[in-house]
Amino acid sequence: MNERLFARLATMLHAGPVVLASVLDTRGATPRKGGSRMLVSAGECVASIGGGLLEARVIDAARDLLRNHRVRQEMLFDLTGRPGAAGICGGTMQIALRRWAGSTDQLRAEAIASVLHAGHDAELAAHDLGADGAHETLRPDPRLLIVGGGHCALALHDLAQHLDFDLWVFDQRAGCVALPNFSTAHALSGDFEMLSEALVSPRDVYVVCLNRDYASDVAALQVICLFTPRFLGMMGSRKRIAEVIAALPEHTAALQSLQAPVGLAIGAQTPHEIAVSILAQVVKVQRRNSSA
Repeated sequence: MNERLFARLATMLHAGPVVLASVLDTRGATPRKGGSRMLVSAGECVASIGGGLLEARVIDAARDLLRNHRVRQEMLFDLTGRPGAAGICGGTMQIALRRWAGSTDQLRAEAIASVLHAGHDAELAAHDLGADGAHETLRPDPRLLIVGGGHCALALHDLAQHLDFDLWVFDQRAGCVALPNFSTAHALSGDFEMLSEALVSPRDVYVVCLNRDYASDVAALQVICLFTPRFLGMMGSRKRIAEVIAALPEHTAALQSLQAPVGLAIGAQTPHEIAVSILAQVVKVQRRNSSA
């Protein structure tokens, strides 16, 4: 989220001031957790910190900040359902508003976006957030590497481009990963050794193998197993999966974490249904990793 959001902030600042709203802390049940963010300008909102009445109040406060040229504001929201509360989830949320404006702030937003785009962590200080004592370390988007360029890969790319992933796709056949099929992904083709280019990264790497045949699965995993992706999944029947694993005895330890058949068991059949099941599993693992 942060990688795209700060790039968008830098762009929006060309047109005028923007308020960055950040969830600093939460207690109990809340729609979003610490680190969630949104942007509010005079005529536009980007992303979300929870929706509903809570978000409406944040937007109103942010635009009041813009109208009155104030720099910052901290807000505490009661979500217990009591009179005046902003919801009935049961918890509380602490949110900071910080007005970004002018060339100095624009350069700061561009610097943060650049560091994240390079795959590295970026630091947000109290001044950036608009709250005394606040500090956050921003992680770049994780990389989702799709191995294979068939129908299911296309469907996975279609859906994953709407989430916060650095998208890469590989297929031996250059025509399978050519534009416009994978328009938002970095495409690789050729020898399976090319996969190492996508696997060497400071980002967390999530790999989904959607190859057309057994031989491609074996060739891809011979390279992938030399690395330690945060997630490794493979599509295929249980018979094919067993035969692929049996063909790679030297990588038995690395394949212990292989999720195969990949995807949550939702009875998916069509390429886009399969993509939904895969992304649900990847996001589940991603959230577990980020909270570890």
